[in-house]
Amino acid sequence: MHENLKRLDTKGVDRVKPGLERITAVLGELGSPHEKKDYVTVAGTNGKGSVAACIASILEANGYRTGLFTSPHLINVTERIKVCGEEITGEELEESLAAVFAACARISVELSYFELLTAAAFLYFNRRSIDIGVLEVGMGGRWDSTNVCDHVASVITNVSFDHTEYLGNTLREIAAEKAGIIKKNGLVVTGCTGEPLSVIKRRSQENSARLYRGGADFAYRKNEDLSFDYTGPGWNLPGLKAALSGTHQVENAAISVATAELLGMHTRYGTDPQKISEALLGVSLGGRMEYLDRETPVIIDGAHNVAAGKNLVESLEFYHPGTRFNFLVTMLDNKDVGGFTEILSRVSGKLIITELAGEKRSLGGEKIQALVRGRFDSVEVVKDPLEAYRRLLGCGEAVCVCGSFYLIGYLKEAVENEKTLDSD
Repeated sequence: MHENLKRLDTKGVDRVKPGLERITAVLGELGSPHEKKDYVTVAGTNGKGSVAACIASILEANGYRTGLFTSPHLINVTERIKVCGEEITGEELEESLAAVFAACARISVELSYFELLTAAAFLYFNRRSIDIGVLEVGMGGRWDSTNVCDHVASVITNVSFDHTEYLGNTLREIAAEKAGIIKKNGLVVTGCTGEPLSVIKRRSQENSARLYRGGADFAYRKNEDLSFDYTGPGWNLPGLKAALSGTHQVENAAISVATAELLGMHTRYGTDPQKISEALLGVSLGGRMEYLDRETPVIIDGAHNVAAGKNLVESLEFYHPGTRFNFLVTMLDNKDVGGFTEILSRVSGKLIITELAGEKRSLGGEKIQALVRGRFDSVEVVKDPLEAYRRLLGCGEAVCVCGSFYLIGYLKEAVENEKTLDSD
């Protein structure tokens, strides 16, 4: 049972294989399913999952049968592929993967974990007869497997430092990779500013693409209650509010609204501005300022780079002013541990560092401890994540878990399993 899902797991979630030749060949063998539907692709360093989910919700609210492909998943791989908010089942994913593996065997091509899921998503979206799909870029953009289709809109949320070993060591280099999703005569929506924006402008000009910039071609005003007023080329929408928690989600929601407005201006996917508010309030996405307990705040968040850390701390300060959080973190060895934890120390006294068994790129707890010494009232290494989590809960104080989607997924699953056992 589920042989192909087991084969998928052997590929290694984060094994990166740059280039589009392999997936293009396999998709060709499968009848080019990526060319049969329209797609919006969302790239960026942070916020791209939230933006993708918001765009999909807006399209669904307007009656379009919409596919959504996101990453990573927290508990089940089926979280990555949805149609109209409904996850693909294990059986359906098994069926799609079987077809992809068979195509790989016929032409002697081996795909990575992410490439296999991208191909499976295209097959599934065709089978479910979607009108339009929204694809979250896994990493970068230029060589990401989602970039094989000639999408109707390219969205770039922001550019900051992450995955520098693959994307480059400067913002200009990273922006160039993300701008690789911009297509000839396409539509481009971005929240970028500064040097990354100049790269996106140049790429748009080279491709005769229509570029719309946050703060120039569309704008938003954030209100004290985190509602916002949106102004675009034709829309003026006051009092919008995103369901997703976090002060930074206002900008993500505004970029999503702009994308919906511009799709209506430049493609056949028109949307009713009166349905925007309801659509934004209907968005749900795990692992983004997600509360496991609200009485004594217990929050999980996928923040794992400096920019996301700043967003997380700003949000904690907004929702819980004056509260000191005890943090539980693990980090991969390619992250800016010093910069990330320095930001956390602004709202934290106690830090527990843990490790993830089987994650080869996880930075050892002692190494992290050496990097953060002196920034917190206390720093402790507890190698077992569940033991570390329970120890923090035992303090009876506010808790935040971050640094890795794998960590928060592991703990979320453990907590849900415990609740299930308690209810039996």
